[in-house]
Amino acid sequence: MRTDEVMQVLLRDYPHGVSFTPTALRLLRLKVSVKDSQIEDLKALMFQQKDGLWFFREMIADDKTQAALQRQATAWLNEYGLFSVEQLFVSFCHNLRHIDTFEDLAAFLKTLGFAVVTWRRGGSYCFQPSISLDNWRVEQARKIVELLEAAGGTKALSEIQELMPHLTVEALEGIRKHFLPEVFSADIGGLLCWRNAKTVHLPEDFAEKLTAVIDSLVALGQKVSVVNVDFALNLTYGVRFREVYGLPDKGAFMRLCAERYQGTNSCFPKTNESHEVTPSDLSSSIKRTRSSNSKFRDLGIPIGAELVFTKDTQVTCTVLNDTNQVEYKGKPWAISALANSLLNSNSANGFSYFSYEGETLWGRRLRLSQEVDPVPGQIENIPLPVARRSGEGDIIGLAGELLCPATWRAFKSSGTDPRVARWVRRIEEGESVEAIAHETSLMVSTVKEYLMNHRRYLLVCEKNGIMPETVVDV
Repeated sequence: MRTDEVMQVLLRDYPHGVSFTPTALRLLRLKVSVKDSQIEDLKALMFQQKDGLWFFREMIADDKTQAALQRQATAWLNEYGLFSVEQLFVSFCHNLRHIDTFEDLAAFLKTLGFAVVTWRRGGSYCFQPSISLDNWRVEQARKIVELLEAAGGTKALSEIQELMPHLTVEALEGIRKHFLPEVFSADIGGLLCWRNAKTVHLPEDFAEKLTAVIDSLVALGQKVSVVNVDFALNLTYGVRFREVYGLPDKGAFMRLCAERYQGTNSCFPKTNESHEVTPSDLSSSIKRTRSSNSKFRDLGIPIGAELVFTKDTQVTCTVLNDTNQVEYKGKPWAISALANSLLNSNSANGFSYFSYEGETLWGRRLRLSQEVDPVPGQIENIPLPVARRSGEGDIIGLAGELLCPATWRAFKSSGTDPRVARWVRRIEEGESVEAIAHETSLMVSTVKEYLMNHRRYLLVCEKNGIMPETVVDV
């Protein structure tokens, strides 16, 4: 039998996964004639889960769901450069077969041509491999700093999550700890917030009195530690200093003191926190998933074609050769160099910021490499798996902002899920999130995300005057 004929037999007779163990192969060969070389060809079209079973894409989802999932993943990559696989899992888990954890989804995404890497903290990331994952995380860190600055230095973590729906709490925490040592977590009025230590309003004479405290400790031969500095400032100001001024994080407190100290003693201990270490599979993951479609000729873009800058459609350039050279205002540029110049950046990927025939070059690259063949002209009409709001108009978020469709779908998916409704009741009856996570084989953070989105759905419905859909407990 031809390989494609064997594939059809496996799809028909083994919809719950295929095993290629010696015993399973002997049983398989009782049904079909398959050569050892064909087994390797079949595996190249499949992916393997932790339990050893192999799956074709068609076993996981139909074409419409696959296209919707790829469209959401591509949209996040185009907008942010990366996203937490767990966030995509929350939105699509009910529409995928044999995908029970976000690790399963990560393996599936790799077969679709996406670059995915798992970190010790922060879960799994899917990212554009054109630049390093750390560079993309730095961009997220900059976004967090901008959000904090716009809010006066302090913002509720829940609000940050709503504005960055592509990342889990763990991913946000990993970015904060790794790239933003000046940002710390604090409980303010019962609300978990992130705060920039540089924006904390301190007494006008703080630098002067702090310097006197430090110099006195040094003169007395005492260690300049959090405990000693904190105690001395408490006595100096007659209040519990760190509590009154909202500086519970020891590292942030000592960094702030080191910055404000005006003396000459080199007495502050190193305050660098232990950072995440890039796992060894980062480079190998990129090698496995990097596509060769990185030149204009691979994307079917001819010399002389006009490319449009996505941030300003009035800005265009012309393709000069079949690799990556374009002409802009009479001068030749590499496309990424031009994007960096226009954006005043140093890490932009030109494929993400220029489009051809209404499609970003990165999106075109993914579409061609994934080899998904939806009906021409109908890709935009493929419905997303999570139902949209039945009413008309925009959805207003809890902070008064317009919710993007992806965020609303995530809220609604959890808000109308009978399983999550049962979890809510169990939590109300005193059961722990950890117990539910253990029972369902989900991460604690995933269960918390479901519960949080369930609550957000009800609150957003109330804010927008929407009647929440009835949850049927089956």
